[in-house]
Amino acid sequence: MLSAFVYFTQSYKTSPAAESIKDIESIIIKENNAKKDTAELKKRLSFLEKSLDTKSQILYNALLANGFSVFFDKINNRSEHHFLKSIEGAKKLNDPSLIIWTQLNYSKYLYFYCQIDKLTPIVLKTMEECSQIDPSEMILPDETFKFFGWIMSTVEDDSAISYYKKSMQYMENPSTESAGVLNAIGNCYFRNEDLSNAMRCFNEAEVIALKVGDSVRYAKILGDKALVYEKKGNLKDAVRLLNQDIRYSQKFKIDKNEMYASILLAKVLLKLKDTTETEKILERAGKIAASKSYYRSSLKEVIELKLSILNGKNPEKELLLRRQLKQIEEYLLKTNGNTVLQRSYWLIQKEKYENDTKKIRTQLEQREKMTSFFILILIATIVLSLITYYSLNRKLKAKRIKLENDRLFFEQKLNDASSNINTYAEYLKNKNQQISILENELEEIKNSAPLPSEEEKIKLEEILSSHLMTDENWNTFKREFIKQHTGFYNSVMENFPELKESNLKIIMLQKLDYNNYEMSNLLGVTIDAIKKSKQRLKKKLGERYDLLFEIIDDK
Repeated sequence: MLSAFVYFTQSYKTSPAAESIKDIESIIIKENNAKKDTAELKKRLSFLEKSLDTKSQILYNALLANGFSVFFDKINNRSEHHFLKSIEGAKKLNDPSLIIWTQLNYSKYLYFYCQIDKLTPIVLKTMEECSQIDPSEMILPDETFKFFGWIMSTVEDDSAISYYKKSMQYMENPSTESAGVLNAIGNCYFRNEDLSNAMRCFNEAEVIALKVGDSVRYAKILGDKALVYEKKGNLKDAVRLLNQDIRYSQKFKIDKNEMYASILLAKVLLKLKDTTETEKILERAGKIAASKSYYRSSLKEVIELKLSILNGKNPEKELLLRRQLKQIEEYLLKTNGNTVLQRSYWLIQKEKYENDTKKIRTQLEQREKMTSFFILILIATIVLSLITYYSLNRKLKAKRIKLENDRLFFEQKLNDASSNINTYAEYLKNKNQQISILENELEEIKNSAPLPSEEEKIKLEEILSSHLMTDENWNTFKREFIKQHTGFYNSVMENFPELKESNLKIIMLQKLDYNNYEMSNLLGVTIDAIKKSKQRLKKKLGERYDLLFEIIDDK
């Protein structure tokens, strides 16, 4: 182990970048099949922890995070801490390959445990960063592009196939990995009802799986081929293949695959009206689905199938199942289960659109800056006083129009988006920026010579006033705040029923980390007024003031 440590750390000093990446890949691949023993994992990774090299520390945190994930088999604080620490280290080092890999490593964890809302922005950012780097400079490009394929396949995006095919360019073929990717491509074709190409990919994947002796992959492929047979109406062959899939899954103790195959088999058997066998299959599938919290969406399918079999024959049992189903549906709505996976498609499309818009806006701003620069050089040769007056006038008019348009844009964005507190917070932050700009413009008008007309001043002051928090905007904000922070709001109202609306404004904005300056801008009052409001609140609550801030600071 010591010799490995010396080799690894020396390679960063003496080897070119490509070799350094190979060293990193070698260590990652060795830890891909880590066991649940975290103590043993720490021993294996001790050579990285003891190293003074920054890359070694980044790898240590990332791989340790994976180890805790396997050990706890759920979202946990230890994994979260080490994942984020590895990403932070990669960003400080400003190493694109490590930044992409650490973010991807964290994304896999979020994906596996269905934390899709948290996953979406990280994946989109990582995809964008991958487009700006040569794949040869990436760590494990085959795994990277394959994961992007998983994500796009989950949200039924057509780009999934291109990502899968790109990943195959960087992996060994034939191999377990290439069989898996071909199988995934087949599933994409199947989803698009291209049964011919789907079966072609499944057959190619089956040949590779048998050639490399991957019985686990072979079992999964049999299940996927069964879907094609079912779609074509050949139910008997579908049942045969699914039974083979289940036998292999049981032999190699792949509970997750057995569960999926059993649910598919139950659906086919129902079409054949074999309810007795269906009940047996669902009983085993239900036990597996109930064993993990992240299998709840599969448990929901099992219960729905059981209800379709009962169909009013056993009201008492049916009532029990429906209560259980309701609990699961409530859980899926509150957590990031498959319900969120399906909803997240529009989120990704929205993020893509906003990213594209941001690029275009940046390009236009850069062109405008260059144009303005050359215009200023040209007009500097003309009468200075006259040019200053007209230049200032044009700038003020343009700013007034732009600010008005920005205000309308963000108002529209607020209405169009799936109103949540994050969107509203972005909207309020924009208001603060616009208020600061307008205040600076008004100050510039006062100090400029020659002075623009009084009409221009009035118009700017009217726009400034329109950017402040109105009663209507406050009611909208409050409603969306309560949706996102229901527990916090209820706790505050329960402990402090005497609070007035003016107190709630300060408390809600404090919860969103607004400082006194931002609050004063948004509410249209002075900073001193905000400070006095807080002082009055402290005096009003007395010893309970500290309790209020404990509730506010509780994340």
